[in-house]
Amino acid sequence: MVRVAEQRGVAKSTVLTSARVPAEVLETPEAPLPLEAIYDGWAAAMRAVRDDGLPVYVARTFSIEQYSVLGFVVMTAASGREALARVVRFVSLITNHGGRWQMEEMTDALRVRWLRDGERTLGHRVANESVLAEFMHVTRQVLGADVNALAVSFRHAAPSNTELHAEHFGVRPRWQAEADEIVLPKSVLTAVPSFANPALSRHFESFAQRLLQEASEEPDRDAKTTARVRSAIVEALPDGEPVSRAIAKRLGMSERTLRRALANEGESFSGLVEAVRKERALRLIADRRASLAEVAFSLGFSELSAFSRAFKRWHGRAPSEVRREAQLAATR
Repeated sequence: MVRVAEQRGVAKSTVLTSARVPAEVLETPEAPLPLEAIYDGWAAAMRAVRDDGLPVYVARTFSIEQYSVLGFVVMTAASGREALARVVRFVSLITNHGGRWQMEEMTDALRVRWLRDGERTLGHRVANESVLAEFMHVTRQVLGADVNALAVSFRHAAPSNTELHAEHFGVRPRWQAEADEIVLPKSVLTAVPSFANPALSRHFESFAQRLLQEASEEPDRDAKTTARVRSAIVEALPDGEPVSRAIAKRLGMSERTLRRALANEGESFSGLVEAVRKERALRLIADRRASLAEVAFSLGFSELSAFSRAFKRWHGRAPSEVRREAQLAATR
């Protein structure tokens, strides 16, 4: 959203200052932000750009592979039904703001409803518009560019100009409705994703389920040594493979104390380095601006070949294959 607003001549500081977040946040898009900061940023962008179509333009900048693990678990699903069910099931991997999808099969259509509570401020309203537009955009990437909605509705009042919304969804939205939802033709359930792959599908589903389970088991993770070490590892990776002594020093403790604290939480330092690299690898190869060599170095590998071997061990495919398939999916 910040980058789209900037392309329209709005200084990124205008949006970031309103959202009360530092500019460095743009370099780590996976970092969580407070929901109010997101809403405030949207409101500032809308007031500065003065274009009711901004939520749709922002939605169109997304590619399925940018969702990291969620993107790959959806891309490799065997059918549209499985792909959409995985969106519902694993959406919390990319948002911690309480929003969730609800899917209902009807006689001749599929209703997909976006649920998120709270006062309908300007920021909240346009954020919801962008979420539904993004869902439509990504559905086309996975299931075919010819997919159009049968109906779309929003709970808030219509903005002044809704032409781009109608063009994007393939139907004019209803406003001040009872729900924020998209109704799709039931044929999407039997459509086969372009990159359906049973072996990769099982791998990514298992990986996503493990991440979901870890998140649910550690509601107070931010207070734990594990979380602090993970953050320190992320910061240290561009300088090479992190070593426990340096990370312990960074955190103000001895190496022995660090290892003991991690053991008490059922973790090991080497295991965390491996886990952080594995998770970030999928996010980073989705950024088409970075070469695979740059991705390798940013993960602390001294050679691309070492990164390629590690990635294949983690995900069963070479990073070049996964990037190529993800890029092809994004153009569909």
